Amino acid sequence: MTTRCTDCGTAFVCGAVAGLPSCWCMKKPTLSLEASAAATGCYCPACLEQRLSAQTSAQEA
Repeated sequence: MTTRCTDCGTAFVCGAVAGLPSCWCMKKPTLSLEASAAATGCYCPACLEQRLSAQTSAQEA
């Protein structure tokens, strides 16, 4: 079962949506409340990585 990325529309497998015991994103750091508040679904690996990088940069500034 595939999911579409909230940001770019790319199809990918979300373990939670597919009914798997875990998902690849569970191995990643979590997004801040502000960064995830606008989300209406899941991010693909590339978009999640971009958001995590931006979050890290903002925290370091």
